[in-house]
Amino acid sequence: MKLLIHGALLATLFLPAVVAAATARAAAPVMIDAIAVPASSPIVLDGKLTEAVWEQAPAIKEFVQREPAEGSAPSQRTDARIAYDSSALYVAVRAHDTEPERIVGMLTRRDQRSPSDWIKIVVDSYFDRRSAYEFAVNPVGVKTDRYYFNDGASDDSWDAVWDVRVARDADGWTAEFRIPFSQLRFNSSDGGPVGFAVIREVGRLAETSTWPLLSRNANGFVSQFAEVRGLRMSGPPKKLELLPYTLGSFSLNPTSDNPFVERTDPAGSLGLDLKYAVRPGLTVTATVNPDFGQVEADPAVVNLDAFETFFQERRPFFVEGSGTFQFNVDCSDGQCTGLFYSRRIGRSPQASASLADGEYAESPLSATILGAAKVTGRVGKFSIGALSAVTSEEEATIGGLGLARRAQAIEPLSGYSVIRARREFANQSNIGFMMTSTNRKLAESLNFLPEDSYSGGIDYDIRLSRRFNLSGFWAGSRVEGTTEAVTRLQRNTVHAFQRPDADHVELDVTDTVLSGQAGAFNVGKIAGEKTRFSANYGFKSPGFDVNDLGFQRRADERYVSHWFQMRDQVPGRFTRSFIWNLNQYAGWNFAGDRLWNSGNVNMHWTWKNFYTTSVGFNVNGAPFRDRITRGGPGVFGNSSLASWHSFGTDGRKSLSFFYNGYVESDRKGTTRANAGPSVTWRPTAATSVSTGFRYNVNNDDAQWVANQNVEGHSRYVFGRLKQRTSAFNFRVNYTLTPNLSIQTYAEPFVSAGAYSDYKLLVNGRAPEHTDRYRAYAYGGNADFNIRSFRTTNVLRWEYQPGSSMFVVWQQNRSGFEDIGSFDFGRDFGGAFSAPAHNVFLVKLSYWLNM
Repeated sequence: MKLLIHGALLATLFLPAVVAAATARAAAPVMIDAIAVPASSPIVLDGKLTEAVWEQAPAIKEFVQREPAEGSAPSQRTDARIAYDSSALYVAVRAHDTEPERIVGMLTRRDQRSPSDWIKIVVDSYFDRRSAYEFAVNPVGVKTDRYYFNDGASDDSWDAVWDVRVARDADGWTAEFRIPFSQLRFNSSDGGPVGFAVIREVGRLAETSTWPLLSRNANGFVSQFAEVRGLRMSGPPKKLELLPYTLGSFSLNPTSDNPFVERTDPAGSLGLDLKYAVRPGLTVTATVNPDFGQVEADPAVVNLDAFETFFQERRPFFVEGSGTFQFNVDCSDGQCTGLFYSRRIGRSPQASASLADGEYAESPLSATILGAAKVTGRVGKFSIGALSAVTSEEEATIGGLGLARRAQAIEPLSGYSVIRARREFANQSNIGFMMTSTNRKLAESLNFLPEDSYSGGIDYDIRLSRRFNLSGFWAGSRVEGTTEAVTRLQRNTVHAFQRPDADHVELDVTDTVLSGQAGAFNVGKIAGEKTRFSANYGFKSPGFDVNDLGFQRRADERYVSHWFQMRDQVPGRFTRSFIWNLNQYAGWNFAGDRLWNSGNVNMHWTWKNFYTTSVGFNVNGAPFRDRITRGGPGVFGNSSLASWHSFGTDGRKSLSFFYNGYVESDRKGTTRANAGPSVTWRPTAATSVSTGFRYNVNNDDAQWVANQNVEGHSRYVFGRLKQRTSAFNFRVNYTLTPNLSIQTYAEPFVSAGAYSDYKLLVNGRAPEHTDRYRAYAYGGNADFNIRSFRTTNVLRWEYQPGSSMFVVWQQNRSGFEDIGSFDFGRDFGGAFSAPAHNVFLVKLSYWLNM
């Protein structure tokens, strides 16, 4: 392990020289491919392309298929032209079509992608060959936009203020774009180059053509763009964008004995979002008193394991530009987490009100974000990001009938900071660093929380050629607090230093600091027509902890993983594409206990009729579960076999179907299975209805129940769990115009678990499952029946570019009973009849550009 740590540090020292050498070998040539011409008279945006400038501008016609037959001539011709005036970029695209009556245009809300025809303009305005802005439109005028970073990763939440008009005729359809230079952060008076690409998608053919060719077999996306010269600005762009908002809400609460809970609760607030272009390529974004009432609620879950559940960020301020702040420490099935997890900002209070008999409390659901600001963009050859946020101290108000009211702090005043920078090279290599801090002003009742915590690290991606790379990271953490706070950290399931069978860690109740480090090294083939692979090796030391501002399920692990892929993207007699993956992964704690050891093979087909099929098989070795007893001794699990599968019909059709399923068994009494069918129906071009159902079976012969202390001795109680979880989801989107839409989402959820055959842990390391436990008469009742219903309904109207109105209704119902049986009618009926909390709100924002 010391060799791995020192190797990561040495690699960091020598990275600049290695990258420089690799850059010299692998840098791609740059060519001038197109010219933008100035408009001598105003361009009227109508999609008809009648202005003289469109006759003068050179036509771009050399489009090439990207999919399905990469490199072939497109089935339909496309022409594009580029022009500009003093403040904006204009692009005109004519999409010729031999069957114009079959052009597909679905009317959806903005930023919702659909199997329509599309024209997309992508601009690398910094000309860094790593980042770009995409602007897209379909034949009925629906707009989408996104931001690309790291030469291919994308941020779909990015929203710009721009305009486009479309028109249809006997030859196909046309799109006329106007993109303000202020949205591109472009500022050039010398005609300097920008990266540029045009993408056309033909929905009925599932065909994509591009100029230039953006190969699917190459690694990277933006680095393949063509070069455009001639763009010039005659004056400074507008730098300041203001988005003030006003909000009014009305809550209707269920009847309660709590005197603090009003049946009706009106409220209102004001806030402001701000963007300021400090310089070309560098933008400050800030928010004061933000409100995210229009954001969809998290899905309901029941978490029975020892680790925290990860929820996606949905709040616009934090989602937009989030790629800048990525520093991944853990990646599992595509879900990566690391040093920064923005949902820590404005989190639920970490303390609960302490109540005496007869007392009630009113507590906020989350910490109030007083303000937040971030700087993102480029300075020279560096991409940079900095974020700072402050959340207020939150108090619970406590009182009762005839009792004096008092306040108790349940969340401290907190400040959060993140700094990120990455040096980027011409061959797409990069070296970066990141630092984070969390600082709290603690009331005496909150001394169980850390006062200060810090993390930081260095990451790198060295492109040895256009196909091979070396990548990795090293990170460290330091958490400071009272002995109570640090002892609490040592005892939680991220670390579990108190485990009686762990001789490589020790609980120290006098410590006021917890520190650790993590690292990983990866070598891979990242591009190629037929094969790709990677080999990854990493570790997290027992004291590593980034959870004050990051996300980490556990520390104390070493791991290896290997992946090999064979792919065929060339359409054949029966298939459009085929992918075959082989995976192996294993992990150990620092004591050498093997935590997991698995192998997987999976295959994916896209057929000629656009149906899809996937299947996978897992062989899982017996794991050692060192966190299952929540601080007690570890327990061996059993080896298991698993398989999963999915099937989907053609998603371009008005009616499409998808199904996925999973089955696992250890042949010792534990089985798991799930089934998830879903259907999407588009009765009209402006309406889509989708519904899905998921049903999960969890029969666990040794589910942890509780830890008991009997006469000074710990007892670890397990039981056989029979759990059934079921949920429906229902979504309707109705679009009146590209700027006016209605969305409805609803999900009833039920999870019931019945325990039997209670047992005590005897010897968690016994080779045989039956020797690890003995029967036990548990006096409690661990059965549960959890029901919930959540719905979010949003009317969104963009009444002018950048300015919006939201009308929202949200409802949340939840209930619990200590019965373990699952009854479909009773339980779903209980979800709908549970007490309801309703929120109605109207939010109005107005965009100003100065």
